[in-house]
Amino acid sequence: MTSTIKTQDSHDCPATETSQAAQALSGTSFEARMASDRLRCLRYAKALENAFRPATVHKLRTHLRRLQSYAEFLEDSRAAERLGRAVSWFSRLRSLYELQRYLRRNGAGAKDCKRVEKALRKEKKKIRDTERPVAVRLLLAKITVERLMRPGEYIRGRLQRLQLENRTVLSEALQCLSSKPKRKELHRLRLLIKSLRYQQEIAVEMRWGNPQTVNALKRLQTVLGEYTDLEQFLSLAKELKLSCRKKIRKDRRRSRERARRAVLKLKSEQAHPLLPIRRSLTSV
Repeated sequence: MTSTIKTQDSHDCPATETSQAAQALSGTSFEARMASDRLRCLRYAKALENAFRPATVHKLRTHLRRLQSYAEFLEDSRAAERLGRAVSWFSRLRSLYELQRYLRRNGAGAKDCKRVEKALRKEKKKIRDTERPVAVRLLLAKITVERLMRPGEYIRGRLQRLQLENRTVLSEALQCLSSKPKRKELHRLRLLIKSLRYQQEIAVEMRWGNPQTVNALKRLQTVLGEYTDLEQFLSLAKELKLSCRKKIRKDRRRSRERARRAVLKLKSEQAHPLLPIRRSLTSV
């Protein structure tokens, strides 16, 4: 039995369905990768119970995002929403860590640095008091790999549809952008790009995706992320009454222009160069 897939150059390409054994193998490989990310989340959450380190916070958020992308890929919206909420528990802490790095890199005054350090201590205490790392482990006890997992045939079908679905979603988002995208537009696009990037990484790991697609999404995510960080820095600088607000505004303005140029260029290309559809139907 064969199916037809549209390739990037619009030619039809017949694809033979894999055997039941190959489908079972694909499911096993997918399950192992998801289990590995879940285990890392548990380890980093446990590490945060003992000590707060910027690298640990970053890794926990990253692997929670990856696990969230698996839930999105498997179309479990409830699990994806709960994992996304867990990521947000550490958002302010992450922003304060990044602001601290920014201030040190730019030679900020001692008074500003002390105020950020005080805010960091306060946020760490809040996370300890609310037992957020423990809450992550309790959440993952409910969101097990066995619960999320689907049959190998389902996974293969999702991989076949993923490129076209992602390209369509991205194209629609880009076409909705105004000629001079504002902060909220760029923020929404950044969240979408992040989600697409993680899903495309899953596809690459399963020997179905395109590494160039992942790299392109990473570059765009970096540009949009730098602008978002500076927006958050300015908000924190106002809250903490930092004297470096003028410097942050200047950097934010430059970063916003870079982000606008990047997304408008992509919009003009209709997103197709970013998400080409793979011709190959190798085993997943």
